[in-house]
Amino acid sequence: MERKHDVIVVGGGPSGASCASLFALGGANVLLLDKEHFPRDKVCGDAIGGKALNVLARLGVEAELKEKGFQRSSGIVFSSPNGTEVEIPLVESKDGMSAGFVCKRKEFDHMLFKRAKLACAVLEGAEVVDLLFEGKRVSGVKAKMLDGSVQEFSANLVVGADGTLSTVARKAGVFSTNAKHNCSAVRGYYNGVLGLRGNVEIHFLPECMPGYFWIFPLSKTEANVGVGMLLSDMFAKKANLRKVMEACMKNPRFAGRFDSARLLGEVGGWNIPLASARRPCAGNGFVLVGDAASLVDPFSGEGIGNGMKSASIAVETLCTVVKNRPVNKEECLAYELGKLPFLLDIAIGKAKKSEKLRNELAGMIASREAKRQAMDPLFVIRLLLS
Repeated sequence: MERKHDVIVVGGGPSGASCASLFALGGANVLLLDKEHFPRDKVCGDAIGGKALNVLARLGVEAELKEKGFQRSSGIVFSSPNGTEVEIPLVESKDGMSAGFVCKRKEFDHMLFKRAKLACAVLEGAEVVDLLFEGKRVSGVKAKMLDGSVQEFSANLVVGADGTLSTVARKAGVFSTNAKHNCSAVRGYYNGVLGLRGNVEIHFLPECMPGYFWIFPLSKTEANVGVGMLLSDMFAKKANLRKVMEACMKNPRFAGRFDSARLLGEVGGWNIPLASARRPCAGNGFVLVGDAASLVDPFSGEGIGNGMKSASIAVETLCTVVKNRPVNKEECLAYELGKLPFLLDIAIGKAKKSEKLRNELAGMIASREAKRQAMDPLFVIRLLLS
């Protein structure tokens, strides 16, 4: 294994594997490290939104998902605590409202990881435990191998794609967490669920408020079922999310659908860093993508699409540089700025149709208080639903 690379990517999930593959397709010499061996399971909602499709198509994974017959998301169903329900169809269209997929992470991640293994150097069972520095610039990583030895690898750029508790973020000094901007969730796989129509379902039920209950179909009878709630609310309510999920399944609106349902395996839990809190995601010689950058949508809980989009932006911003020399702080920060067009496209497109949103966006420039609204999950909800 070479010791010097253009790019080192830490973490082989969807964000990391996509980032490694895209850098390699751009001609960079890439090393991808993950502490696990693939295929491996990852507790998740398993929903792959439309934002991921462009990257999946470039990597050939979208075609593989279609060929293997994984469940397409034909629409989204939202319901309110009083039972009001709205269904939003997802059809292939020019406005970006495209049907995504629901695919178990064990299978989906393995597809992306196999693509990365074809494109770049890969080390499984290699746990990154520290960073290397040249002065103040991150210049590589230290990885603990299966035999207990610690090996060093250097690079022009280090990409942290190592999840919620990112070692790269911690060792680079930019890690932060806030219970008001972190969600805890549990999910289980259930067979025999009735009423699955191909829609991903998000239900705001009294049993789980202020969180939500979801049903994401994996087939005509099997679904990923779970609940999510802000950590701060979970602590305040002393909520046991497994019991909350059971209560949601027994809600009169859903009990009949789960009468004959059978749990496959165990219920698993995980924490989700929300984009409602800004975590620095770039610095001198490194960038963060996916959950490591705290990019999960605070309304829908989607993380896969946002993570793969962030990987694409990192490659577009830095691929030319990394093939020539070490990346400096200003160039890494350009990646952080590169994420803005994605939000601006949404915000300005919707503001064009809404005078109220136009005034709010203008206020974010002119008013110190209004700028804080941009980090408020309620503003994100208004923006998405306007």
